[in-house]
Formats: sequence, C-alpha cells, structure tokens
Amino acid sequence: MKETIMYKCDKCGQSFDNKRGALQCEFNHAKERLANQCLEDGFDLDFINWICGFNWKLTEEMKKVNKDSCFIISHWQCCNKPAYRITEISYQGNLYLFGVGSWSGGYGNWRSIGDLKEPHPKEELYKHH
Repeated sequence: MKETIMYKCDKCGQSFDNKRGALQCEFNHAKERLANQCLEDGFDLDFINWICGFNWKLTEEMKKVNKDSCFIISHWQCCNKPAYRITEISYQGNLYLFGVGSWSGGYGNWRSIGDLKEPHPKEELYKHH
C-alpha cells in the first residue's frame, strides 16, 4: 500500500498530484474572475488583455471594444446585423458572445479573439423583435 497526497483546487474541487497544478487552477479561476469583472465594469479589451496577460494580438479597432460593442456573425441565426456582444471571458482568453439575431430567440457561443471583426457601437445593436 502506498500513501498518496493530492492537492485540491479550492474553487472547483479538481484534484492534482502536485501543489503547482492546484495553484495554477486557482490562478486560472482568479484570472477569469478578474477578466469578467473588468468586462462588467466597462473596461476595453486592451486593458483586459494587459491586466490578465492574455497576449491577444489586437488591432487598433479591437483595442477599444468593450461589453457594449456588438458584432455581426452572419452564420449565427442567418443574421447580417450586429446582434452579438461579449458577455463572458474564459481564463484562456476565449470570448462568449450572445445576442438575439432571429425569431428563434437568443443564441451564444464561445469564439476566439481572432474570429471577431469590425466591432460596431452599442447604438447599432440589433435585436430581433
């Protein structure tokens, strides 16, 4: 018989065979919370990228994007209008976009930063009625 020591992340309960793994998991949770709080507080992607160390390659236009900016993702709900906004950021730096682009209701999914093009101002946000 062999005694085994495991380390558990305080946030999600995932177990690791070493302290470093558990600390990395806890760090990832903190990074995600920080990114989402910054998003909620209205900070732009340039600031979030800097403070969270995502290493995104942002264009000048994308640097100014915040939670109010909206995007056209035409293959979602066959909508060619800026109907989708960033609502969440993962610790890996992926973005969750959500919006209402068609009669079937809201839709959202995870996207990478490189998938987003041509941000639109909040005044152009489209919601299907």
